[in-house]
Parts: sequence; C-alpha cells; structure tokens
Amino acid sequence: MKNNPWVWISAVAAVVVTALIVSSANRSAPTRGRTLGRDSVDGGAFLRSVAATLNDLANSVDLELQPAQPILTASTSSDGKEVLATVSENPASPDGQYNYLLANSGNANFLSVGVEPGDIVRYYVNMDEESAERGIDQKAAALELRVRRLDSRDPENALIIETPLNGPSPTPARVEIWRYSDKRMDAIRSALNRYNKLRLPALGWEPAPDLGALQQIVERANQWFRSRPLADKDWKREPLLVGVVAELPKPTTEPQQRAFASLEKMLSTEELRDGVFADWEGRALAEAVWARDVALWARGTADTDEKVAAALFDWTVRNVQLDPTPTLFADRTAGGENKTEANAEPADSIHRPWQAMVFGHGSAAHRAWVFVELLRQQNIAAAIIRPLEGDPAKLPLLVGVFIGDEVQLFDPQLGLPLRNKDGGVATLAEVSADDSLLRQFDVDGEYAYGATAEQMAGVEAFIVASPLQLSRRAQELEKALEGENFVRLAADPQAVAARLAKVPQVQQTKLWTLPYQSYLDEQTIGPNSRELSINEFAPFAERPLLWKGRALHLQGNKGIRAEERSDPLAEARQGHLEALVLYQDGSVRPSNKKLDAFDALKDAKGPVYSASKAAAGYWLGLLSYDRGNYDVALDWLGERTLNQERSSRWANGARYNLARTHEALGHNDEAVKLLQSDPKDAPQRHGNLLRAKQLAAGAPAADEPADAAAEEADAEPAADSTSPEPTEPAADAATK
Repeated sequence: MKNNPWVWISAVAAVVVTALIVSSANRSAPTRGRTLGRDSVDGGAFLRSVAATLNDLANSVDLELQPAQPILTASTSSDGKEVLATVSENPASPDGQYNYLLANSGNANFLSVGVEPGDIVRYYVNMDEESAERGIDQKAAALELRVRRLDSRDPENALIIETPLNGPSPTPARVEIWRYSDKRMDAIRSALNRYNKLRLPALGWEPAPDLGALQQIVERANQWFRSRPLADKDWKREPLLVGVVAELPKPTTEPQQRAFASLEKMLSTEELRDGVFADWEGRALAEAVWARDVALWARGTADTDEKVAAALFDWTVRNVQLDPTPTLFADRTAGGENKTEANAEPADSIHRPWQAMVFGHGSAAHRAWVFVELLRQQNIAAAIIRPLEGDPAKLPLLVGVFIGDEVQLFDPQLGLPLRNKDGGVATLAEVSADDSLLRQFDVDGEYAYGATAEQMAGVEAFIVASPLQLSRRAQELEKALEGENFVRLAADPQAVAARLAKVPQVQQTKLWTLPYQSYLDEQTIGPNSRELSINEFAPFAERPLLWKGRALHLQGNKGIRAEERSDPLAEARQGHLEALVLYQDGSVRPSNKKLDAFDALKDAKGPVYSASKAAAGYWLGLLSYDRGNYDVALDWLGERTLNQERSSRWANGARYNLARTHEALGHNDEAVKLLQSDPKDAPQRHGNLLRAKQLAAGAPAADEPADAAAEEADAEPAADSTSPEPTEPAADAATK
C-alpha cells in the first residue's frame, strides 16, 4: 500500500465522497411538486411548497454546524484560474513523509489570501479505475487535508499538511482552501442564552436544525391562505371555547396577565377566522405530520379501529417514557382551576405532543395527548375521561376511544388498557357496572386503583383541541391537501360532543384545558424550567444528526412518491434504516473515552455529547424492537442503556422495554423479573407490577399490538444483513 498511494487515496476518497453525498442530500432538498386539492385555484405553488416541505422535513435539516467559508478558490487565485498542486516529500528535509503541497500553477498566493494553520485543503485528486467503477464522481471527490503551516521558503505557493499521504501525488490536481467558523454554533448558543435570560421568544424559541424549513412553511402557508376567499359570513368559532377560558387559573402576576390577554386574543372570533399562521405554529404543523406518519407505520397490520387503537396506545407507552407528575400539573390536567397554587411554576420541559414524541418522555397527561393525536390521524374519535367525584390527585386520567358507540378505556399512567372479563379492552359502560373490573388493578399492600365503579358511573369528558386546530386557517389547509399530502390539522369538537352526549355515564363535556394551559405556561415559566428546557433541547441543536435521525425515526418507511412512480429508478424511502445509521454516527454516539476526556476537562460539551449518546442508544433499542429485531433490541436496551451509568435517565424506559422485548421472545420469566424490579419511586411501577402479575399467571399480555415489524419487512429489503443495527462505531465498542 505504501508503494501504491492511489490505493490509499481511493479508499479515503470513497469515504469522503460518501460523506459529501450524504451531506448534500441532507441539506435543503429541492421542492417537489405534490397533489393539489380540487378547491385550490389560486396560490397553488405556495400550497405545493408547503406540502412538499412538510412531507420531507427530515431532508430539510441543516447539518452544517460550522459552515465552511472559501479562502482560496479559482476566483481568488492570483490569475483567476484553478490552483493545481502536487504532494511530495518536503525537499528541504526529505524524511519519507509525503506532506509537502506545492502549487505548481504558481497562482496560489497562500500567504496573501491569509491561509492559516487549521484551514482545510480540499484536494481534488483524479480517481483511478477501481474507484470509478465504484461509481465515485470524479468531480466531487476531494480529500480534506488540514494545513499545519505555510512553507517559510515559499509561503505563497507551498504548505505543509498535517497528515501525510502514504505516497506521492505527482500529477497536479485542483486544490481549494476552506475555513470552518463557529458562526452557526455561536448562533445556537446565542438563541439558547436569549431564551434562558429573557424568555425570548417564549414560543418557538428552539434553534432546531430544520428551523429554516419551518419558517418557509409558515411564510408560504400564509401566502396561500391570503389567496383564499374570505370566510363565509356565518363562520363561527367553537362554542366550547367560552368554557375553557373560564376553567383556566386566574392570572395574578403581570407576566401571567399578559399571557392570558394574548391567549384571549388568539381565541377571538376575528383571530380564529382571519388570523394567519404564527411563526411558532410551523412546529405544530410538523407535529401533525409526525403524528400522521407514526400512526401509519405503528398500526402495523391492524385492520379494525379496535386493533389500531391498541397498537397506537402500545407505541405511545413504549416510546414516551413516563415522568413523575407534579401535583400542580395533575390538578391542571383535570380541567379545573388550581385555587391553591395557581402561581406556582410548572416543573416541566414538555408542553406539547411534538416534544413528548421527539424527546421520548412525558407525564401521563402528555401520553394521553400524544395518543389522542395519533388516533386523530387515523380518524378515530377519542376524549379524556375523568370521574366527577373524588380527589383529583388520585383519580385516574383515562383516554376514552370510540369503537362504534362504545367508549374503550386506556390508562396512560399504568401503561395499560382497562380489562373486561373476557380479557379485552373494557368499556366505560362495563367498568361503571362492575367494580371487580377496576379492583383487578389494585396491588395488595401497595397500590389501590384510584376509581370505583360508582365514580365511573358519572364522568366528565374533555375534548382535545388546540387553538390552531380550531382555526379556519387549519381547516382550509387540511381541506386543500390530498393523497399522500393529507394530514389532519383541524378538530371538530361538536362532532365528538354529539357522540359523547349519547354515552349515559358522561355527565358533562368540555374542552381539555391542557393545550391552553401549556400556551400560558410557555410564556410564564421561570428560570429553572427554562434551564431544564434548554438542557433538553441542546443535544438536538448541537448534534443535528440526532435531530435528523429522530425525524426519520418518526417518519418511518414510505413508498415511492406519487410523482416519481413512473421513474424506474425511483426508490422507496427507508426512514428507519436511515435513522439506524444516523443514531450510530460518531458525532451522535462518541466513544466513552472521548466523553471521559470532556469530563476531565470539565468541558461544557460533555453533558450534550453524553445526552446525545444515551438517547440515541435507547432509541436504537426501541427502533430495533419495532423492526422485529428483538435480539438486537436486547443488546441496546440492556447492555448499552440499562447497564450504562451515563444512560440512567432512560433506566425506567429501558427496563420496561427490555421486559417487553423478553416478552416478545417468549422469555416471560425474564420479563416478570424486570417488571418487578422497578424502584419504589418509578412512575410506572404500579402498571408494571400489574403486567408482571398477568404474565406470571400465564394470561395474555394486557395489549395485543399489531405486528408492525411484519409490515415493515414487506416495505424493506428482505435481507437485513447490511443493516448496521447490531454494531456501533469501533471506537465506542472498544471503550464501552
């Protein structure tokens, strides 16, 4: 190899080119034409742009944390022509190292343009035949070499590179000099600091890697909406909104009063009817698309509403690790006013479903909200169910799902559906008539289920609908989208209320206050909560591959785009396979050796890198489970997460999902041990003990999710041997 430098150059170039291709593909993708709604006459181009960007949001992620700036190219050379250079031994001190780069064209002017140590030399070598056969684009191939110093004898035309080549490069090849700056990272930290110190902006403050795409979506959605006809004169806002404002805690401080006034304006008839999309609502549109995509692939082969609901609840429980629920937050989710602690600061970094889905954790109320949004995308009606009588801190918060005229009940705190005598999901009618169905959820000496049949005979139902979902702009945009672009953006509380009115146990129906309280909380949270939110989001901002991997994980696998189906070379989109690769990237999961070095230096990057690695490892386990690769899931969830101190924040979720993996493999004894090993303070301990009891008794699992893995197998290559799933970067494996 030392005698054949082109073998080395070809190998490195192949890696470089692959990186260049991936990097190029991961930047803003060109807008693709999509199907327009039949009622779209004006503003069609804007609508197509909105639909295309929303559907390919993962490919709009900006991965360049340090955008490169050109220092020397053909335009800045001394004669305006390309700079051509060779690499050889340093003639002043020949030592067998090929690290001397000489611009034979004589037009480099390295010193004059300000080339410095650390700058990057892009060396566009000519590929040999072997590399060309691999499909490497010769024009794109460039080795990236770092400048050690300029040659003191000829600083305008010669320099020393840091890493020597394995042999000389005697044929002059084009070179460029580029410099990486920290401007992007500085911008991220500036945005985080501004939010931390000033709470500005209160909404949509996250410097996400796809923020530019979201801004484009909002801008073009508004241009499209302004081209629409004015609202009908009989357009009316949702009548239940009157009650939801009255249910919210009364503001007492000046910040709370300002936030409350802002909410009242947003909920006015004029704003809901004629208002345009706010900047921060771009993420709400993305949230709906993520919920749509998750619901499509997580339902697997389910072919009835009942099976779909079970599968989507199962996904929610496995993918949203349960957080403790502060008393204040529990009172607010009940739908009533908190009279004793209305001014307290909610200790929470999760305010919206997209955060629970992306971050992978949340309270029981957040689980309920996510579950309802997934059901909405499958056109399955649901509402939050709470008994009217009893201590709000003890009463269960349930999700009632309409299956025909019956309301089936799911408990997001336990992570279980309620069960009837036949082992199926219990209905509200069943549990209100038979207290024994609820008493099976008691755990002797430790837990008593928080409701009785008598209490369940009189419940209140809360319809889930955010302000945006009640606006005309959301309604109009939803109607205009068709085919693979369709996504549910609007809610119809009156339709759900009409169905609830026919359920004897439902004594009153309201809008759920959580979406409105969350809006207020985001604008009034104090410094401690802001710090918590920043720490939560920083890994995604500073490790954009993690954000892209998460977006692809939620997106899942999709078929060939409609407009590309006539192209024989078009390929289906393998979101999960791409996510697997990105989660294992060295920048997302650095080696423990590197993390130890950060800790030793007390480098501020350490916590960000540790959080990124821990989260990615945990999600690799969840994704492996969803793909049916249970042995691989055991490794990621067990050895690489549950047994790693750095991953302690994911311990509860990893323990539960490891048990579920053993359960899927038929290792019920192992599953029972894991479920019973929950610490006393684990938020889902009650539900896990119940699940362990069911498994130990030989009963079927408390849920029967559809086989999502089987459906994925149909959409992917049959052989999974090329997937990087069972491995991780060698450096990490060596220091694990």
